[in-house]
Amino acid sequence: MYCLHCGDCCKRMSPITGNGDPCPDLIEEGSFVFCGRYKSRPIECECHDFPSRFCPIGLDILGISDIEKIRQRLESGYELIKGIVPPQRV
Repeated sequence: MYCLHCGDCCKRMSPITGNGDPCPDLIEEGSFVFCGRYKSRPIECECHDFPSRFCPIGLDILGISDIEKIRQRLESGYELIKGIVPPQRV
């Protein structure tokens, strides 16, 4: 399943907190929400799956149905992910 980076899952549940609180590692860039530790994110996040090609929650939240707009969002999201610097923990 392709994630559309709407952040809904990350805001509703987090394997890091384990209690339904939003993930503490979220980074928001415009309408995109990413994991601040994307390359070392928890296995539950990395392997999140759904029997659909694109995340149906993201499609609904973002109001996207046009395949070209989906492709553009995915490409933009992956470009933003490349520039993510992990947050420093204290």
